[in-house]
Amino acid sequence: MAAFFLSPTVFAGFSENVPEEINLLFEDRSLTLNFVAQPELLQQTPHHFLKIGKNVFPLDLRGELASENKMLEVKTEFRTEISPEKLEEFFRGASIIRDKDTRKTVEIRFDEEGNIVFEGQPHDGFEIHQEKLVHLINRAIREGDQYVRVPAKKIFSDVVVHPDLQKRGIREIIAVGESNFSGSSEARRQNIHAGAQRFNGVIVPQDRRFSFNQVLGSVDEENGFVRELVIKGDKTEKELGGGLCQVSTTAFRAAFSGGFPITQRRNHSYAVPYYKPFGLDAAIYLGALDLRFRNDTPGDILIQTFTEGDNLFFVFYGTDDERKITLEGPFISNYQEAPEAIVYESEDLPIGEKEEISHAHDGFRAEWVRKITTGEETHSETFISDYRPWPARHRIGTRVSLRDQE
Repeated sequence: MAAFFLSPTVFAGFSENVPEEINLLFEDRSLTLNFVAQPELLQQTPHHFLKIGKNVFPLDLRGELASENKMLEVKTEFRTEISPEKLEEFFRGASIIRDKDTRKTVEIRFDEEGNIVFEGQPHDGFEIHQEKLVHLINRAIREGDQYVRVPAKKIFSDVVVHPDLQKRGIREIIAVGESNFSGSSEARRQNIHAGAQRFNGVIVPQDRRFSFNQVLGSVDEENGFVRELVIKGDKTEKELGGGLCQVSTTAFRAAFSGGFPITQRRNHSYAVPYYKPFGLDAAIYLGALDLRFRNDTPGDILIQTFTEGDNLFFVFYGTDDERKITLEGPFISNYQEAPEAIVYESEDLPIGEKEEISHAHDGFRAEWVRKITTGEETHSETFISDYRPWPARHRIGTRVSLRDQE
């Protein structure tokens, strides 16, 4: 058997004009990959070519670099491409991706005490042909295209509902909200679970307003809440219920994707990493900030909440009035880098020791367009979230020990 020895030559390759964003088109929405706000979605991938004389042939080395030798020459191009791993993370954070085996049936009934009980945890989402989509996105990057139609199939869950609830119009899934809280502290997780439980089994009557804070009620230790970081003005401080905005954000996403009239909602001061894709968060604070929407469907709405791994779900059951919802975004603009870190002196730390209080966050505007079609009429509205640049905050020690004084 003849042995081939490969001599690599690495070169920059052709000039690539990578678009700032690519819009992924699903059957009921579009999702924007913005490479300025999320550069981690891109990677440099080596592509190898075997050169024989004047001819160049593609060579598959499974992404590895060629070993050096002097018999044959291998040319290597580094191309800017989508990262398959980061793309999948983005989809999961955006409540888009779903596996084939997640299709489940949920039964809604009453227990002996007349309380609503959910048997099962339903889902909706898309089964995406990931390998094909990666190929399509990489081709769009090379050719400068800004639109890619996603090869995906919608997945729904079956629902069995008690007749008494069916009479109130609670018959099927009409909206699902999802968010991911991976990386949360134990205190934050505790507040998310305690907060979400307050909404499980809540019914929003037809043509009535939903108020997040009204359902939430008191945020105290008796109801399972603990102290964790919250955004207050220009600072982040620990208070009871820190992390509850994960719950309000998930509720907002269900109402938003279901096409309900949003009557009150405000985004966070800065772009919190827990709430990707940006522009779909809802900040709440008792007595100040609330999330509100109106049930404009033909029947009542029943809310189910649950967590699965690091994902929180809000599921709305009701009557499908055949409205069609199309979501487009996030469209990122007005990008601003985070300012220099703010440093506080602290006698709680030894002199010279440094501690990070909070991370830096770049500022930008995120816009989503929601189109609601009923019959032959389409209503379009834009949801704007302005996130300000947020400096990191550090503490530096000033405490002098007895040894330092000697």
